[in-house]
Amino acid sequence: MLAAVRAANRAVDVLARVMGACAGWLFIGCALFITFDVLARRFLGFSTQASVELSGYMLGIGITWGLAAAMEARTHVRIDVLIMRFPPRVRRWLHWLALLALAVFVGFLVYGAWYTASESLEFRATDNSLLKTPLILPQGLWLAGLAVFGLMVVLRVVEVTLLLSRGGIEEIERLTGDNIHFTLEANFDA
Repeated sequence: MLAAVRAANRAVDVLARVMGACAGWLFIGCALFITFDVLARRFLGFSTQASVELSGYMLGIGITWGLAAAMEARTHVRIDVLIMRFPPRVRRWLHWLALLALAVFVGFLVYGAWYTASESLEFRATDNSLLKTPLILPQGLWLAGLAVFGLMVVLRVVEVTLLLSRGGIEEIERLTGDNIHFTLEANFDA
């Protein structure tokens, strides 16, 4: 069972890296688009009339697509001031609890995104700008980013749950990104 969950986790990690790269390029494209619009307004006397709408979509999609990539790279911010003071037996359960709380939170986000996107699809909602963008497009991509992040968090919870029976903290902290603390503490103790 653990091997299957690890394989699924690694497959989602690959997808997360691809989505993270897409998010990065989306942010670069957004910056270039806004720069062009500002310069065109200032020096050429025209505007694309869509920079606010499109950059908003780009930022929203980029953020949600970057969530899974940040989790895969273990760069999500966690406040671990106290957790490293606990013994490993307690610490591993705190890591599991933190992942479980994140899974519940992301579940609410995915539900809200699903509800919003399905309503937009049902009513064929469009943006009230010149482009009349069908809202299902940006909201569907937004939902996809949250869904992959949610899947990743759930797989991490399952993997840590299976690792809890083994008793070792090293694998759990490697998976949750807390192996950095050991290096920092070792440098401070020296």
